[in-house]
Amino acid sequence: MSLERDSHLVPPASASSFAWLVTMFMFFWITHAVLAAWALTPDAAAFSPQDSDNEPDPKPRVVLPDESAFKPSKADGRGTVRVKPDVFKVSSPVTIEYEFTVASTGIAVGGGVTMSVSRFWFWTPAQTRWPDQPGYTTVKCSRNDVKLEVAADVANSVLVVRVAGDKPLAAADTLTIVYGDTQGGQHPTARGRSDRYAERGERFFFKVDGDGDGFFVPLENQAMFRVEAKEAGRLLAYAPAQATTGEPFEITIATVDQTYNRVESFVGTVNIEPVGDGVAVAKTARFDPGDRGAIRVRVTCSQDGVARLKVADPKGRLREAVTNPTVVAAAKHRRYTLYWGDLQIHSNLSDGTGSAEDIYDYARDVAGLDLAALTDHDHWGYRPLDTDPKTWQHILKVTADYHRPGSFVTFPAYEWTNWTYGHRHVLFRHEHEATIFSWQSPQSDHPEKLWKLLGDRDCMTISHHTGGGPMPTFWKYMNPKFETVVEVASVHGVSEVMGHPRCICSPVASGMVQSALARGYRLGMIGSGDAHDGHPGLGSPGRRAGLAGIYAKELTRDAIFEALRARRVYATTGCRAILRFHMGLAKMGSVAHLDDPNDERTFSLIVLGDAPIRSVTIVKNNEPKVTVPGTGAFATLEWTDTDPGSGGDYYYARIEQEDGEWIWSSPIWIE
Repeated sequence: MSLERDSHLVPPASASSFAWLVTMFMFFWITHAVLAAWALTPDAAAFSPQDSDNEPDPKPRVVLPDESAFKPSKADGRGTVRVKPDVFKVSSPVTIEYEFTVASTGIAVGGGVTMSVSRFWFWTPAQTRWPDQPGYTTVKCSRNDVKLEVAADVANSVLVVRVAGDKPLAAADTLTIVYGDTQGGQHPTARGRSDRYAERGERFFFKVDGDGDGFFVPLENQAMFRVEAKEAGRLLAYAPAQATTGEPFEITIATVDQTYNRVESFVGTVNIEPVGDGVAVAKTARFDPGDRGAIRVRVTCSQDGVARLKVADPKGRLREAVTNPTVVAAAKHRRYTLYWGDLQIHSNLSDGTGSAEDIYDYARDVAGLDLAALTDHDHWGYRPLDTDPKTWQHILKVTADYHRPGSFVTFPAYEWTNWTYGHRHVLFRHEHEATIFSWQSPQSDHPEKLWKLLGDRDCMTISHHTGGGPMPTFWKYMNPKFETVVEVASVHGVSEVMGHPRCICSPVASGMVQSALARGYRLGMIGSGDAHDGHPGLGSPGRRAGLAGIYAKELTRDAIFEALRARRVYATTGCRAILRFHMGLAKMGSVAHLDDPNDERTFSLIVLGDAPIRSVTIVKNNEPKVTVPGTGAFATLEWTDTDPGSGGDYYYARIEQEDGEWIWSSPIWIE
């Protein structure tokens, strides 16, 4: 049967509300992505400050189904489920068998079970109509006298099984659900196709309506399985941005498949070759079974300069890798150290890929990041965090367990997923202060309400994909106590300005970062991954995400928070270029105080790309003032602004690499 044809089988909001929301989300994204081609010319100001007084608040863009009338009963969300097999390869044909056992409370006539196949990363939706087509799914009951009505909502990837007739399901009755049922091999094409990204803790999500009132509640314990990478196809190698002459540092080397999934089974040896002089490193390194496809190798540089290392498979099976540049200098020349971080990541605890442990493992051991924050949604996913304190406490515990000051810093965080005013992730310095204030609650459904509730907690909020994509930011509201940086680039695209070559999908001029700067907001610029594919700090081939470059005194939560609040940060679209931008003693992110606003202002820029530099631009008050071409991977620019100035002027740098990656400094403001 089809839900579209048989209206009496359409599940209530609670059965498929998240699937419905995802459908709406994809509709907005795909339908409006073409609007990027109609964008305004680059650097066009999108906002006039005098307009703010009468600026009306936006209408909600997405409204969740109203479930307030439903109250869960003791029979809802009860039962157990098992899955076999419990290990699959990515992007492979699969048959998965679930056995659901009814709890002691039974399932009344009119009640039932829903099974949601993951809507992310190209799982084949479950379907019940065509036995020889992918995703064919069957349901059998252990009792012949119980009538079932089975339907698949293919658009939302939800299978609905209802108890019909006059016989309820009793305790210990079972339902056997076979996804990708080949009917004993008769129809091999009926198998479904698995996720393209590897992860632990994947599941098809089960809900139960035990009393037949139409309210489906998730099972407390879902049946998990694992999706593994295919064979290794390439090497990845990353190095710290800075190192001290004569002191050892470590690079990370990992093996991944063609979609950047970590290949934990890889065993073998790789060759390591320095690019440049004065670099001491072992000529080979070995992956053993316990390494899970990722190792660290010690390097020492005996002289100042730039170090890079090439890593290759001696058998030629894996694509070679070259580390990002590391600037080597004496410690006395360095007040701040540059660290790489990704402060917005999603796991399968909301709408992403991988367990919380998978996320931090990948960020640290594969992407070679210095810091990371898991920011799952407050109320978006099959089991929202604001209704699941057990999962929230699990996230906090994992975050604390992975936190290692001096080597890898994590932050407790979540995403405030407001569909009216924009999405912000909330970053806490300490686990004991980390509290979810949900956008769904009337007490915290507005930015000003959120900031009021955050109160004196040591935390900050960061607006992301501000220029469009899933949801633009409504910049009428901003609190400088909590909001000192903004995400200019992520997997969704670039939110700097309309017309950018990598402009975010569904662009909205008023949401762009330049619009926020035009309002007089002092915001540093960072990049974030907003990764949903389990690859924080990296993204996937052909779809690189954002990164934050953070100049901090040390690798601790305190020092990173201090750097973020000082706006001593910059953004990239995923590359690891090293950037310095200043006006005299005023560093990027700072405010320069001049005795006479008409004084000449001289800016200096140095950038070392991880690919050749195409161009370097300095932007003043959202207008490009000077652009020079690059010559190789290293570029410098010194420029003096001789035009009359005024208090409130701001300048930032924008750099493009030949490989299409971008870098933005935080602005320098003039007073």
